[in-house]
Amino acid sequence: MFILGFKFPAEMGNRIPDEVVVAKLDEVNVDTSNINEFKMSTEYHGQTEELSYTNKDTFMFKALAHYVTTAETDYMIYTNRYQIAELSKRLDSDDETMALCKKFDSMAHFKITAA
Repeated sequence: MFILGFKFPAEMGNRIPDEVVVAKLDEVNVDTSNINEFKMSTEYHGQTEELSYTNKDTFMFKALAHYVTTAETDYMIYTNRYQIAELSKRLDSDDETMALCKKFDSMAHFKITAA
């Protein structure tokens, strides 16, 4: 099973506890000190929308930082985006994060950069 690019043993099944995923993310010690904001653009049905995310005190921020530093492209893969949003819905509670989670639930393409 892969979640956020981390491999979990098959014997853990399909339901990996959130705290195990968070522990894996903490183990890689993602450096967010040089990141103040994530800028995203999305295009869906011919309309482009610019998004910004700045809440450093969230799982979402740390997961996005990990994604940006390890991804081979600046386009977010739907599976990773969906997994980040689902975990964040359970682990974070602020309005900015919940709004981004809602955006991530769409089938739109997202291009992401750290600023």
